[in-house]
Amino acid sequence: MADTTFLVKVEKLAAGGEGIAFADGKAIFIPFSIPGETIRIRPIKETRDYIRAEIAEILTPSPDRTAPECPLYGICGGCSLQHIEYTAQLRLKAEAARESFVRIGKFDPGPLPAHSDKPYHYRNRAQFHLTSDGGIGFMKADSDEAVRADSGCPILKPALDAWLKSENRKAKPGKAMKLYIDQQTRFMAFADDTKIYIEGKDRTANVVLAGRNYRFPVKHFFQSNLAMAERLIQDIESRLPEPGKRAADLYAGAGLFSKLLAERFSSLSCIENDTVSLEAARENCPGPGTRFFPMDVETWVSRELSRTGKSALSADASGSAGPAAQAPASAFDCVIADPPRQGLPPILKTWLTSTAIKKFFYVSCDHVTLARDIGELIKKGWELELLELYDFYPQTGHLESLAVLRPAGHRAGIGA
Repeated sequence: MADTTFLVKVEKLAAGGEGIAFADGKAIFIPFSIPGETIRIRPIKETRDYIRAEIAEILTPSPDRTAPECPLYGICGGCSLQHIEYTAQLRLKAEAARESFVRIGKFDPGPLPAHSDKPYHYRNRAQFHLTSDGGIGFMKADSDEAVRADSGCPILKPALDAWLKSENRKAKPGKAMKLYIDQQTRFMAFADDTKIYIEGKDRTANVVLAGRNYRFPVKHFFQSNLAMAERLIQDIESRLPEPGKRAADLYAGAGLFSKLLAERFSSLSCIENDTVSLEAARENCPGPGTRFFPMDVETWVSRELSRTGKSALSADASGSAGPAAQAPASAFDCVIADPPRQGLPPILKTWLTSTAIKKFFYVSCDHVTLARDIGELIKKGWELELLELYDFYPQTGHLESLAVLRPAGHRAGIGA
C-alpha cells in the first residue's frame, strides 16, 4: 500500500466505536475520530470491502472532542471513546444501535432510551495482566503485550483503582501475584465500594443487587457494572408477567435473573454450560421448584423439542421455524435469555417459535445480532413490546440492550 494521505469527512460511528467515512464505494474505519470531523487519514490496511486508517491530521475537530482522562488512552486496548464528551458518546452509540435495527432487523424501533450512570469509575470487575517489567496492567491495543498501569485506571471503581495504583508503586507486584495465580499471566479482580476480591486469593465474591444477595466465583463471569445491572434487574422485574407456573433462564450464569424468576414462578429451569457458575446459581436460587441443567442451551433446547415431539430439523437454513414447528409445544410463562455476542442460535429461535411463551426477555451485549434475531422473530409473528439501551461500558463502543417480545395474535393468549 502506498504511503499516502487524503481528506475525508467522518459520517457516523461504527458499532465498535470507530468513526466511519466513505471513499470510492468503500467504508473507511478510523479509530479516535468523531462524526462531523474533516480529517486527513493514512490507510494502514485495505481489503476489497473496506479500509482501516489512522488519523494523520484533524482539520475540523468536532465540538464534542475532549481530552481523555487516562494517560494510557490510545495505548491500552480497553477504551475507544474517551476523546468524545460523554453525552455525545451516548447519543452516537444510540444512533449506531438504531441504524442496526433498521438496516439489519428491517424494523424501526423509534426513539431509543439509553440509560446511563457514571461515565468514569463505574467498573466493578476487570481482567488484569502481568507486564514484562513485573507490574500489573492491561493489554495494549492490537498487541499481545501488556502495559503497566502506574496511574491506575479511571474506569475502575475507586477501591479497585486505588488497589491498582498501590500495587504498581511496588517494584514488581506481579511477582507477589504469582503466589495466587501460579503460571498464569492474567487474573480477574472484583470490588464493591469497599472490599476487593482477587482471583486465586479469593474463590468467591458477595454482592447485593436490587435487595438480593448474590455469591459468585471471582474467576468466572459476573456483571462488571453493578449500578447498571441493578437498573436492568429492576426494569425486568417491573415487566415480568403475573406470577405463574413455568419459566426458563437461558445462559443463567450465577443466577442474576434466575432469582427474579424463582420468586415469581413455581417451576424454573436454569441452563448454563459453565458448571462452576451454575453451582453458584444453585446457591443463589435455592428452592424445590428450580432445576439446574449443566449444558449448553442448544442441547437443552434439542431435548425440549424432542420431548414435545418437535425436531430441530424443522428449522430451515436461516434458523426460522418450518411448518412442522408451528404447533405449540409446552407452555412457558416467561423466558429470559442473555446470550454471548453471537446472539440466539438457530435451534433456539426454532424452539421459541414452536412454544407457547407469554413473554420473552432478551438481554443482549451486541445490537447487531440482536437486530438480526428480533427481525427474524417479528417475521414469525412476534411483537416487540419494549426495546431499551443500557450503557454498561462508557468510554467504549459497547451497549447492552433489553428487548421484550411476545407472540402476536392467538399465541399470546396461550396458557393465560
